[in-house]
Amino acid sequence: IEFDNQLPDNKFNILVKKIAFSCNYRDKHFILKMSKMAQAKPEIQNRFFTVGSEFVGEVVDIGAGVTDFKIGDKVIGNNKYPHSGVEGVLAGIPTNKASQEYQIFHQVKLIKVPPEMPDEVAAAFSIGGQTAYSMIRKLAVTEGSNLLVTAARSNTSLFVINALQKYQVNVYVMTTSKDFDDIFYKMGVKKIIRINPDFDNFVEDRAAKEIVQEIGKFDYIVDPFFDLHLEKLMSILATGGKYITCGLYDQYLEMIDRESDRFQMDASQILTSARINNIQIIGNCIGETEDLEAAIQDYASGALKVEIDSVFSGNQVGEFFERTYNAKD
Repeated sequence: IEFDNQLPDNKFNILVKKIAFSCNYRDKHFILKMSKMAQAKPEIQNRFFTVGSEFVGEVVDIGAGVTDFKIGDKVIGNNKYPHSGVEGVLAGIPTNKASQEYQIFHQVKLIKVPPEMPDEVAAAFSIGGQTAYSMIRKLAVTEGSNLLVTAARSNTSLFVINALQKYQVNVYVMTTSKDFDDIFYKMGVKKIIRINPDFDNFVEDRAAKEIVQEIGKFDYIVDPFFDLHLEKLMSILATGGKYITCGLYDQYLEMIDRESDRFQMDASQILTSARINNIQIIGNCIGETEDLEAAIQDYASGALKVEIDSVFSGNQVGEFFERTYNAKD
């Protein structure tokens, strides 16, 4: 690849060679979108489409104005949002093509990772780490409080649960899944609430009702999927409590010509509950550079663990996507 490090346009740019990458559900949206487009346009069916939201790579060249990086550094994406910090450089996730072997990034879109972080962790770290630490910062959790994490097996929730281990809080998780209790308890979870997603209100669920009777309502709720849970959770959030969300579940159904079967939320009911109970509903999109730095520092010191399911390499492309998107466990 050509990269002229003396070119004015490359003054603050960095050429990165990828070592590893990972995909998440935003990539599923892009994959399905491109697949649908290919069906409609036969002329593009023999072309390549590059995917991936996260990566770890090695710096192979730097522009003349780059000062914080050197050739040989290992780097991951800095998803700083809502502002990148540099005019003309977009905020948020640096690339939708993390599996592309070489890419050029502005220096503000990268951050170094320490030698303590192996490639398989680094390649799946930046979005989850930055998002989890941003949400915990915004909640400003207090010692002894009760905190509920929904969709416990989602990537963001796993980061949040592990990140909360250094805080003196009681962490409860909500999940529909079975056979993962030992993993959650090893992560420091106090109790697991296995719920029926068809209930209109989680207090109707026996497991959730028993916990609420035992501890009172939750001081904080972290929810990756507001479209699944928000309205149902309002009744178990304490007066003055905080609810924070970072995403939605139905990101790709329109790509496969399916309509969401999720209920339509009653905004009036939600805001009435929030008003009467002085509840804060907080939105979160990724985080600041400081959040990612804190996550990296905690990982390096051993204060943050990262759950890695499996690693694929070489020609195991099919196996990788099968495991990423189709394996129920």
